Amino acid sequence: MAIEQEDVIFQTLFDIIHQQQELITSIANKLKQFDGMGGGGSATIADYQSDTHYKRNTLVVDTSTETVYRVINEYTSITVDQDCMNGNLKLVGFESQVVTFDHNPTQSEINILPEDSLVAIYSAADTPYQPDLLE
Repeated sequence: MAIEQEDVIFQTLFDIIHQQQELITSIANKLKQFDGMGGGGSATIADYQSDTHYKRNTLVVDTSTETVYRVINEYTSITVDQDCMNGNLKLVGFESQVVTFDHNPTQSEINILPEDSLVAIYSAADTPYQPDLLE
C-alpha cells in the first residue's frame, strides 16, 4: 500500500511540474512576441550613429548634445540634423542646466543642483514679458 501512496505523490508532483512547464512555455511565447517591438521592460537608449539601420520607436541619444530622439520611420541614418529634417527622428528630451524656482531656493536645494546650473527665480504675479513695452 505504501508503494501505491508513493505513486500517487509522484504522479501529483509530476502533474504540478508539467503544469508549471506549460505556464513557463506560454509566458515565453508571449514574451517572444514583444521581441524587437519595445515594451518588454528592458528599454535602452543607444548612442546615435550615422550609416546605421534603425527600426521604428528606437530611442537614440546624440552624444554631442545629450539629446534623445525617437525613430519615427525605419531607415538608415545620415546625420542627426539630416534625419530630423527628413522626418525620421523626433525630439524626446534633452538635458538642461536651467532650473526654475517660484521662491528663493534654500541652501539645501542649491546644494543638490548640477554643477554650472542656471537658476531662474520667478513669481506667478510678475507681469508677463511684452516686447513692445521694451521699445
